[in-house]
Amino acid sequence: MPDASAKEAQVRDIARRWLASGEVRYVIGYAAGRGNVARAAFVRRAGDADRLIWNPTCVNNLTLFLREEMLRKLAKGEKPDPRPIGIVVKPCDSKTVVELVKEHIVDPARVRVIGLTCEGVCDPKKLVGTEVGPHAVTADTIADKCTVCRLHNPLMADEVVGDEVPETVEDDYSDVAEIEAMSPEERWAYWERQLSRCVRCYGCREVCPLCYCAECVFDREKPYRWNERTVQLPENLWYHAVRAMHLAGRCIDCGECERVCPMDIPIRKLNRYLEKKAKERYGVEAGRSAEDAPTFGSCDVDDPEEFIW
Repeated sequence: MPDASAKEAQVRDIARRWLASGEVRYVIGYAAGRGNVARAAFVRRAGDADRLIWNPTCVNNLTLFLREEMLRKLAKGEKPDPRPIGIVVKPCDSKTVVELVKEHIVDPARVRVIGLTCEGVCDPKKLVGTEVGPHAVTADTIADKCTVCRLHNPLMADEVVGDEVPETVEDDYSDVAEIEAMSPEERWAYWERQLSRCVRCYGCREVCPLCYCAECVFDREKPYRWNERTVQLPENLWYHAVRAMHLAGRCIDCGECERVCPMDIPIRKLNRYLEKKAKERYGVEAGRSAEDAPTFGSCDVDDPEEFIW
């Protein structure tokens, strides 16, 4: 399997070729950032393709920027450019592209995907104080989401970088077993402890590529306000409960919400719990096929109706 530097060279070559031919407007990829996290790069000229990198610090999900471009309104006098946008994605991020296509946010004709095979990236917080370089993933530095990920090859890609990686066994959701073993009272107390620390920065919402409402219910003032802006436990519980239910059956577990949380709240655990329930009860698995009906756009009269919170 090509190492990170070989994959990096391939990503640059593809981006350079696409830009030189004019077949894409620009390419969204990774560039060196500060600390232990790569940053997004928007490469518009073939000569700048060498800015692009690939290594295990490329943990962030770049599809957020693709979604923003798809929803962006043209400025006054701006003429539309019909050429697609190029983007670099990991396998887990490719699920986001699939989900956005399925929900009619991304037109497949408007995107060209460079898909990387992947066996895990680093958790930036675990790299702090270690001597592990950016080109290595160890058992001590691997991101938690990668330890349960069974998708190592991109689901949607125009060009694939890296040899095919054997998929792992079926996800057993062992990481949410602790939550499932709790009584309703214990579960409620657990989330009260966790969410009482929330400072309502809305970072989880802002970084989520599937939170794309033009106006979030938590920003709405009229005709009525859904939630107060004060940082109090009842308001925090309501915010996270509503957001989790909006993502139920749609979350692709990219882990961005938990990565950016300044209070280290285990938001993924809540989303993973609902992901498991959606799969067990409704056969829903987000981001697997663009041919599936959107979770919130389909109805089955035989669906179970019991409350699962």
